[in-house]
Amino acid sequence: MSPKDLNVVLIYVKSLIVSFTLTMAAAFMQIKIVIGIADFKPIYLVAPAVIALGFGILAARIIILFNELKWYSIRDPLTNTFNHGYYKQVLNDWCHENKTFSLILMDIDNFKKVNDIHGHQVGDQTLVRLSELVLETKRLYDVFARHGGEEFVILAPRTELIEAGDLANRISKVIRETTMPSGDKLTCSFGVAEYRIDQDSPGVLFDRADKALYESKHHGRDLVTLEKEE
Repeated sequence: MSPKDLNVVLIYVKSLIVSFTLTMAAAFMQIKIVIGIADFKPIYLVAPAVIALGFGILAARIIILFNELKWYSIRDPLTNTFNHGYYKQVLNDWCHENKTFSLILMDIDNFKKVNDIHGHQVGDQTLVRLSELVLETKRLYDVFARHGGEEFVILAPRTELIEAGDLANRISKVIRETTMPSGDKLTCSFGVAEYRIDQDSPGVLFDRADKALYESKHHGRDLVTLEKEE
């Protein structure tokens, strides 16, 4: 059973237990105290039990639907990575918390050629496969998001510049060595910047990573460039 399936089962079990307990307790109090039936029989609780099960199932379905809507609201529909809005919110939150983290900006080199030669369907498949590779390679707690088009962002908590650069190099190597759906190999360019406590805003940090990415593109692509210290 997958973690997702297990979570669904747990939601149903919890909802049924809560609904059954509350409904049966309320029914018992109603019969014994409010109505005042002295000769109580368990059969009187059959109807409340059926109602309790119905409410429990309905509540579980609502909770599952709510969780699914919440999940999709923060995901990119193509790659299932986090979307632009979610990573921007995380970036803002982390800057306000004033803790050490790094931002890695990555862009697929010559991606336009993939679409031009193989078509947009293969291009989409390539974005999906690349996202899978990054998700498999990054650390569990890193936030990986699609910034837009063929550009992605990794937010690496509790990570200084050199360590973030090492992470970017590991990801770059995995991508470089993997054959994509088009049958070709791809490379990516990376720009890495570390949040400067008590100095940076989200925009300033992103701009430094973007400048480092530009340096990678300018010097031949397939490079990881760390921000320049000022």
